[in-house]
Amino acid sequence: MALIAAAGCASERHPQARPSASLVIPTPSLSPTGRPRLARPGAECGQVTTVRGARATVQVVRGRTTCVEAIQVFEKYNDPDTPAEGTAGLVVIGHWTCGTRGTITTCTSKIATIRTHP
Repeated sequence: MALIAAAGCASERHPQARPSASLVIPTPSLSPTGRPRLARPGAECGQVTTVRGARATVQVVRGRTTCVEAIQVFEKYNDPDTPAEGTAGLVVIGHWTCGTRGTITTCTSKIATIRTHP
C-alpha cells in the first residue's frame, strides 16, 4: 500500500516556478569572530534586481550595518509579494523603513541608512 501511495505522489505535477533573474551577491568578508564585518559608509555591497527588473547597486550611506543585511533588506523590498504603500512604495522591513524616490530606494534605521541606485 505504501508503494502505491508513494507512486501516486510521484506522478503529480508541481506548478512551474516563476523564472528569476540572476542575483549577484558578494561573499561577505568575515571578521576574526566569523561574523560578517560592518560596512563603512560609502561601501558598495553588490547588486540586486529591482521590482521593475533593473539592476541596482546597494550602498551603505551612513551608520553601521553589514552588506549581508543591506542586500537582504533590498531583496525583500524588491520582492513582488512585499506590499508597498503610496507612490513612494513605503515598506517596513524589520527595523528598516524603505521608500523609493525616482530611481533611488533608501532604507533607514535608527543606526544606519542604505540605498540602491542605478
